[in-house]
Amino acid sequence: MTHLFLLYVLVNGQIQSSDMYFYDINRCNYFATAIVRGKVERTLNYEPRGVALAAYCLPRVADPVTVRAY
Repeated sequence: MTHLFLLYVLVNGQIQSSDMYFYDINRCNYFATAIVRGKVERTLNYEPRGVALAAYCLPRVADPVTVRAY
C-alpha cells in the first residue's frame, strides 16, 4: 500500500470519473486544471452552456499493483 492521489471529475455535481490515480500531486493537479479549463472555441455567436465542471485531487492509500497509477 502506498499514498496516491485520486483525481475526481464532476460535471454538474455528479461524479464522472474517480479511477485515475497519480503518484505526484502536481501531476494530478495538472490534469485537474486542464479538465476544468478545457478548450473553448471563440465564435461570434458564442454562448455559455451552463455546465459546471470541477476536478480535484484527493489523497488515498491504495495498492499500485491493483490500481493503475500514472
